[in-house]
Amino acid sequence: MSHPEPNHCLLLAFVAMSAWLPAQTPETPAPEAPAAKPAEPPAQDAAPHFLVRRYPRDKDVGVAIVGSKTLTLGELIDHIDSKHFPGFREAMPRPEIQRMLQSDLIAPWVRQFADLQALRQSLGQQPVDEKKLTEAQSVDLKAKFKTWLDTYTASRKESGRPTELTQKLVNTLLADFQLRNGLACEVQGFLDYLEPGDYQRGELQAFFNANARAFGGQVKVAHILVQHRDGGTGILLADEGRARANERLAEIRARLRPDGSNFEEVAAQWSDDTRTAHEGGVLGGLHRFDDRMPATLCRAAWNLRDGEISDVVETQYGWHIVKRLDFNQQVYILFTDDAIPSIKIIMRRARQEALLFEARKTANVQLLL
Repeated sequence: MSHPEPNHCLLLAFVAMSAWLPAQTPETPAPEAPAAKPAEPPAQDAAPHFLVRRYPRDKDVGVAIVGSKTLTLGELIDHIDSKHFPGFREAMPRPEIQRMLQSDLIAPWVRQFADLQALRQSLGQQPVDEKKLTEAQSVDLKAKFKTWLDTYTASRKESGRPTELTQKLVNTLLADFQLRNGLACEVQGFLDYLEPGDYQRGELQAFFNANARAFGGQVKVAHILVQHRDGGTGILLADEGRARANERLAEIRARLRPDGSNFEEVAAQWSDDTRTAHEGGVLGGLHRFDDRMPATLCRAAWNLRDGEISDVVETQYGWHIVKRLDFNQQVYILFTDDAIPSIKIIMRRARQEALLFEARKTANVQLLL
């Protein structure tokens, strides 16, 4: 089995189109490819509790505002069609493809599409080497697909299924992977292009000295969650649901004491995170860059002092109010030659995160779906 080269991805997506699309129909499901999580259908004659967009009916409806530009659903579909899945726009009227706009795919696509525009805007008049940018994005796509394919092959082995995959199947899996994850790879590739990670030893040591607690440390936090997005798909709630969420958030903020002494009590009564509410909203320990949690949440937690409560933090799950409980240095790391590779990874990730968050802030990104 061979892994396709990244510069062949669009061609392979086109080749796989005829194989992939029929495989997604309810009559002939495709167990080889990961399925989108569909939204629960509303009861007959009942209005859906989250925003529903259809194509082409809503192609001119905004899905995000970035700076002075409103990004539309049609522009998002066109981008996916041209960059990641040729034929996607033409296939959109098919019910099984239309349902993607009410699945757990659409909200991440909107966020990532907005991030791309925000990063572009952050450069102003600074020229972009489009060839190098495309190369960086292709490298990220290839690496992530290889990791996913290795995991997929391992799962087949564990279940006793053949691990030798035909090239046709690999191509089909690649097409599906790029449709679902291509925008995320585009964003990461853009960040890799902007922050390539070529650091001198002195730069690494200065970063390590300034951020020593992030290496081997954890902050313990609690949170109160108010969901203004659908819990299953991440799509924004309809107007009535968002209004209730705003009222709930205002009530929570009014009930919280300035010193946070009743945080656990308010979390138990008001948090929408039912898994942690009964424990006062405690999430546990978070590393500075913790892939288990949204970067926005980790960033906010680490910027607090012990006992301090954050302003409202928005993630793909909803609005959070975070309380930092304490800090624990689990492992002590010294600046040595052996540690430099890990320090370089963290330094690059920190700088890329700063670039993205600054671009979002400067562009005042607003997600409308």
